[in-house]
Amino acid sequence: MLNNSLSKKQTKILRYEEYVDIFTQDDIVPSAAIKGQVLLFDTFNGLDPLQSIQDNPPTKLFQKVYFYVVDGTCTIKINGKEETFKKNTLVTIMPENTIFITECHNLKYFMVVLYPKFSSEVYKEIGYTYSNAHISLQYFSTSLTAKQMTTVFEIYNDIKRDILLPSYEFKLAYIRSLVDALVVKNISIHGYAPVPLEGDSSSRQYDVYVEFLSLLNKHAIKERSVQYYAQQLGISNKYLSFVCVSYSKKNASSWIDGAVIQKAKSLMIAHRSSLTEISRVLNFPSVSSFSRFFKRVTGETPKDYVKQHYTPVDAK
Repeated sequence: MLNNSLSKKQTKILRYEEYVDIFTQDDIVPSAAIKGQVLLFDTFNGLDPLQSIQDNPPTKLFQKVYFYVVDGTCTIKINGKEETFKKNTLVTIMPENTIFITECHNLKYFMVVLYPKFSSEVYKEIGYTYSNAHISLQYFSTSLTAKQMTTVFEIYNDIKRDILLPSYEFKLAYIRSLVDALVVKNISIHGYAPVPLEGDSSSRQYDVYVEFLSLLNKHAIKERSVQYYAQQLGISNKYLSFVCVSYSKKNASSWIDGAVIQKAKSLMIAHRSSLTEISRVLNFPSVSSFSRFFKRVTGETPKDYVKQHYTPVDAK
């Protein structure tokens, strides 16, 4: 367990790695897992997945994380904002957040990691869309009652038990239903309302929409053309935008611009990166090119934006 203060490390380059790769590098095996869908971690068997995050800062989440503090405290810097989470707290961290573990004391916790495509399928099953939360930088933290903690831990243990059981008929369907129950319970605990689905979630169009968002989450740092994503999906630019508008009232180009802006803001605020560095990381030919893009999408210059938060190393 993480009982001592953890030394801070600084780096200017944001790491874009899948969460599971970081654990693998440190030889940390999940308590239970279904490849590409869900990872379960707990400290009751001596595993320290949080230490892997600390050893590789700053790490940008690719997956969605439910982090349950059973006892002790843990201080985490999320997108540059530091917050201490205490006993009986649920923290939900969406993809695209940058996290940095700064200090933990006598911590006991369990953690559920959901992959983006799997998360979107779960949300679809319970009648909501995952798209709005998938791109935006969000996290939620809520104190749990003893009864709520008991309930979510029981569901966690049910999921873990069935993953570890030998294969049986409808095993994956049953595990999926348990994950659905956990997601619904967490939504209820936080008290936030996801966005209801607009359109037929059983259609091929919805699958295209979800796959586009998954590709965008991975590749927006380098790819900003609708054509690139349409080619990856094997469809036309026009059809991709039609699908996006059908499910979100935003065309593909707007989604791409928004994803790039969110990444840029994270670099500005959470990492205080220079505009030169941001332009390089986000694959812009020059600072002026990035600045024009930022102003076109947001209506303000990067310099004006960072003045409201931090002054980066190079805001020229």
